[in-house]
Amino acid sequence: MKTPPLNAVKAFEAVSRHLSVTKAAVELCVTQGAASQQIKNLENYVNCPLFIRDAKGLTLTDAGQRLAGVAQKALGELAAVAEEIIGTQRTTLSISAPPSFAVKWLIPNLNKFYEQHVDLNVVIDASCEVRSFRSDGIDASIRFGKGENPPPNSTVLGRSDIIIVGSPAYINKSPAINHYADLYDHKLISYESKTEDHRKLHKSWRGVFSELGLSLDLSKTALIFTEGHMALTAAIHGQGLALIESILVEHELRSGQLEKVLGTRFPGDNCYTFLKPEYSQKMQALDKFEAWLTRSLAGSLRSL
Repeated sequence: MKTPPLNAVKAFEAVSRHLSVTKAAVELCVTQGAASQQIKNLENYVNCPLFIRDAKGLTLTDAGQRLAGVAQKALGELAAVAEEIIGTQRTTLSISAPPSFAVKWLIPNLNKFYEQHVDLNVVIDASCEVRSFRSDGIDASIRFGKGENPPPNSTVLGRSDIIIVGSPAYINKSPAINHYADLYDHKLISYESKTEDHRKLHKSWRGVFSELGLSLDLSKTALIFTEGHMALTAAIHGQGLALIESILVEHELRSGQLEKVLGTRFPGDNCYTFLKPEYSQKMQALDKFEAWLTRSLAGSLRSL
């Protein structure tokens, strides 16, 4: 049986992912006309259309959907085997993670990962934006969100409670805090992301006060930062009280740099999720990192 032309299959696989000839051409470093011609070559080979073309764009036909699944798997496996054979499989993993999680938990704990896996290296891409495995060169992502309808090849890592913290120096020199109403007498450090979608993911002082049946005028009491680790730095240096995920202050609580206030834990509304591609040249390394991350983060959450 004659096999389909490889260049045509590669072009089809890229177009089937993007549903755009233009984007596929950019990925493949060919002209749009060349990519379109390869699709026509493959359609002639299988003797049926693989895409429905209309004013809204491209849609895979039933035959196209069948072929796309096989093409993606075959090309992924082919690349992985080729890398193994020529002995150039990379052992550096590029991991995307939210900045505050990367700075306050992931990086401080990476030494434990390296102790167990001396043959692997991790590069951290600290970003709140969703990164693409292919176009951004990311091997896997750690995301923070609702965790609803998780995509294939994703693992829910856990939820972190929200706590109130302050430095011992600040707490000792400030009015006593025995009740929530006492918070009115304090500077409240707030983390507010620049984008609306990201702001919705983080519990705010306003939201906490509302749950407690209290009103709050943040303009008079708050120090506002756009990143969680910036808010924590302000709290460590005695500038006020911070409302933060417990997982982000594991080290500071153990070292005594920060202390819990009022002892209340507010349930976290969101969770951390690990996402990896269905096929990757580095799947064995990704599985090792995922196993370590799942185990280590669960241990941290249990201890807090």
